[in-house]
Amino acid sequence: MISARSIARAVLIGLVAFTVPFTAATATAKSWVPEPGHNDVAVTNHHGDDNGTTVSNIAASSNWIEIANLDADDNDTAVGNNHAHYTSTAVGNHDADHNATSVMNTLSHSNSTAVANDDADHNATAVSNNNADANNVNVSNADAHANTTAVTNDDADSNAVVASNTGADHNDTTVTNDDAASTTSVVSNLASDDNDTAITNDNATASTTVVSNNASSDNDITVDNTNTANTTTVVAANGSHHNATVVSNNGHGNNTVVHNHG
Repeated sequence: MISARSIARAVLIGLVAFTVPFTAATATAKSWVPEPGHNDVAVTNHHGDDNGTTVSNIAASSNWIEIANLDADDNDTAVGNNHAHYTSTAVGNHDADHNATSVMNTLSHSNSTAVANDDADHNATAVSNNNADANNVNVSNADAHANTTAVTNDDADSNAVVASNTGADHNDTTVTNDDAASTTSVVSNLASDDNDTAITNDNATASTTVVSNNASSDNDITVDNTNTANTTTVVAANGSHHNATVVSNNGHGNNTVVHNHG
């Protein structure tokens, strides 16, 4: 006669034998995780003042961000890309004054950042690339006065920075390349007076710096190359008066060209 204990043991063994293949398959199966990124963000402030906009991409790539302030004053815009690659960020201030724009790319590569101030005065723009390579930064001030532009590349290689002031007076532009290689920095002042431009290359290799003043007067230009190698600096002024240019090289294989015409 089969005891109750023997029957229970047989049932337990059979249950274990039945469930083992399913639990093993579940343990070895690859979990489905959606690929992050490919996000589109559009924010528009129209005839709206005192707005705050914050966009953050963390470990999300191939994103598109557009923020527009139209006839909107005193706005704060912050965009942060952290471990986010192939992201495009565009911020436009049109007829918008006293705005603060900050874009930070941290450990994010191949990103494009564009900030445009059009008929917008007293704006502050800051773009930072930290351990971020192959990024493009374009900051444009058109008919925009008393603006401050700061672009920083820290441990960031193969980046391109273009800052342009067109018909824009009393602007301050600062570009800092720290431990950055193969970086191109271009600052252009067209029909813009009383602007200050400061470019610093610190421990930077194979960097190119171009500052152009066309029909722009009373501008101050400072280029500081410290512990740099194979750096090219070009400063050109055409039809521009009362400009001051200071270029300091500390390193090897640096080339400097200063051309004043007019």
